[in-house]
Amino acid sequence: MITGCWKTQAIGQGVALGLFDALANGAAASTALAHASDANADGVMRLLRALATLGLVEHLPGDRFTLTPTGALLCRDAPDSLNGMAGHWGERIWESFGRLGASVQTGEASIPSGPEHFAVMQADPAAADVFNRAMAEGSLRVGRALAGAYDFSGFSRLMDVGGGYGALLVGPLEANPALAGQVYDLPALADPAKTWLDEQGVGGRVDYLGGSFFETVPAGADCILLKFILHDWNDERCRTILRHCRDAIGAGTVLIIERIVPETVSSADKDVIRGDLVMLGVGGKERTEAEYRKLLGEAGLRTGRIASIDGNFSVIEAHATTP
Repeated sequence: MITGCWKTQAIGQGVALGLFDALANGAAASTALAHASDANADGVMRLLRALATLGLVEHLPGDRFTLTPTGALLCRDAPDSLNGMAGHWGERIWESFGRLGASVQTGEASIPSGPEHFAVMQADPAAADVFNRAMAEGSLRVGRALAGAYDFSGFSRLMDVGGGYGALLVGPLEANPALAGQVYDLPALADPAKTWLDEQGVGGRVDYLGGSFFETVPAGADCILLKFILHDWNDERCRTILRHCRDAIGAGTVLIIERIVPETVSSADKDVIRGDLVMLGVGGKERTEAEYRKLLGEAGLRTGRIASIDGNFSVIEAHATTP
């Protein structure tokens, strides 16, 4: 456990150098891979050996390497790609954990965060690409699990609020051909989101709306989705987001998709607690069921069903309270 950090950086650097994408074309010598990535030949060779011990590449005679099925998941275009997630953990999350002590001592974010930071990050094409692909990769899987766990047949239009590329919509739209979708996020994401949704085959059924959920949430959908939004923010900012969703939804439904912290944790809860430490570093928080119920009530929303999606994520159903 103490030395586990080396794996995060080895994988992250392999992604940053494009080694997995290069090996998708077939086995190659380490020297050729180093030349293609404009990196030191000895350094790349040693990194590839490390990746081989993780089962991500296979070391062949003559210092050639080939991609394994697990390593193929780190290619940008893999169907279940983890390329963006590896880059995200190797850069932004790595920086956050490096400053964990400051967040524990102060209770404050230890790296740049907040609405202004998100706007700045989205204006940086390289940083935005890593972050948005990481979020899309996770949301695509969760959205398909959500479509199997929750009945969307009674809705006509879903709005993914703060949805980035709108990956969460793909599963429900695939499972419900009559559904239409909307993504509501910062205007800078519009073009890459449309391109990504076209690649998933649902672009023609999704509209992109630009704006900030701290200012308003547009009306027009009968179901609003909030995945991994509330955990990014403190209680005050969460109440603002939720009130805007309440005002927009009318008699419809708000679905909140998050990990829920048990009242008493055990060794089985590593994922959500790891996530909580990530959120500590950026000014957010993973919450218990009681904390979510309290937040929703304070924002004028009534908590309905809470159901597990896949044993890791939960969906919290909410409706506007009667005035």
